[in-house]
Order: sequence, then C-alpha cells, then structure tokens
Amino acid sequence: MLGAFLAFGVDTIIIVGVLWYVGRISGETAAVVSAAVLIVFALWIFIRWVRFRWTGRLDSESAESTESRDQRDPLEQLKQRYAEGEISDSEFEKQLDTLLDADRQAESSENRSTLVPNDRGRE
Repeated sequence: MLGAFLAFGVDTIIIVGVLWYVGRISGETAAVVSAAVLIVFALWIFIRWVRFRWTGRLDSESAESTESRDQRDPLEQLKQRYAEGEISDSEFEKQLDTLLDADRQAESSENRSTLVPNDRGRE
C-alpha cells in the first residue's frame, strides 16, 4: 500500500510540476495539488502510526496479562487470590497445604526415580 501511494503521489507531483513548467497550469494550482498530495500522504502515515501504536499496545497488554496469569506458579496465584480477598484465611491455608503436599510428592517421586539401582547388572 505504501509503495502504491508513494508511486501515485510522486507521479502526481511530477506531472503537476511538468504541467506548471510548460505553462498549462498556474503555479498556485501546482502548489495546491502538490501540497494536497503531501498532506494526504502525511495524514495516512500518521493514522497508520497511531493505529499501529494503539493495536500494538492492546495486543501487548492482553498478551502480558494472559502470559503473566499462565506463567505464574500456583503458589503465586494463591497468594494473589488471597490478597485480592477472593478466598478466606481457612481456604488459603487449606490450598497452601495441598500445594505443599503436591510439591513434596513430586520431589519424592523424582528422587525415587533417580535413585533406583539397575538390577540387571547384578544378574
């Protein structure tokens, strides 16, 4: 789109300049047409820039909020919910115990899987 607009705008300005040079149109007309082309081009660039900045900001904000919520570990999510008043003290403690138990179980299963000796070598 930018290339087409540049080609059209530059061609228009060149044609107007040639017509002014050969005396077919007045200098005022040539100036008005050239200024109009440049103004339209500048407005088009400005609008594209504003839309890019606006949509970029919205996309990055939504991506950050989704990403931050997805990538937070469960303990941080629990703390956030407690701080916002979504859950009570007893519910917080209950869920905290559940999370800690799950972590302990995961650690113990990892330790067991790495500490199992290879019995095939003994036979």
